[in-house]
Amino acid sequence: MEDQLIYYAVAIVAIIIALILLKRFVGCLFRTIVTVVLIAILAYIYFMYIK
Repeated sequence: MEDQLIYYAVAIVAIIIALILLKRFVGCLFRTIVTVVLIAILAYIYFMYIK
């Protein structure tokens, strides 16, 4: 019985840590994705219309 309680406690702590890390990195990841999409759009415009 104690082993299961320890297992669930560790699982809950791991989920909380994962959520904190996810929340911290989502802003940076979102900015990176937006930047990559904008660069791709600009490259498309450059190669299709300017060149």
